[in-house]
Amino acid sequence: MKAGQIYKQFRTKKDKIVTLRAIQWEDLDGALEFVNSLVDERNYDPDLGIILDKRQTLESEAEWLGQKVASIESGNQISVVAELDGKLVGNSEVERGRLTDEFYHGKLGIAVLKEYRDQGIGLEIMKTVVEQCRKAGLKTVELEVFATNPRAVHVYEAAGFREVGRIPKKIFRKGRHTDIIVMAIEL
Repeated sequence: MKAGQIYKQFRTKKDKIVTLRAIQWEDLDGALEFVNSLVDERNYDPDLGIILDKRQTLESEAEWLGQKVASIESGNQISVVAELDGKLVGNSEVERGRLTDEFYHGKLGIAVLKEYRDQGIGLEIMKTVVEQCRKAGLKTVELEVFATNPRAVHVYEAAGFREVGRIPKKIFRKGRHTDIIVMAIEL
């Protein structure tokens, strides 16, 4: 896999063309805007499954992106971003297990900007990331989702993931505990 590699294009429910591809160094400014939008949304929506709780700086985002690009190029990570009209509107990554015993297992994270949800972008990202995981030789992939986020659970189920467990009260945010659902897919 290469940074910037294009996987496919598709039309949203609103008839907009989205490109799904791997993240690349040239995405730095867009990635910073993307992540900070999610952090801002997290501050008023306690059910948003974003764990990052502080806005990022250009320097911190550059460090993160440099590590991601190197990890993609080395085959340790699968990346799928959604780009619409030159803007990053979705991001997903699967981190391959680092230890020999977990080399064929991955952990997935995904986010889509609020104004681009319910357009089919998240499901297309999920389908593409699952396909890329298969091509990379992974046998299983897991993810965690807030139990209070049925929209996300529905998307993950539509992509083939199934609930395999729960972690009660894992998240404490805005004065309340939230369970985490652990979901997995066998490839």
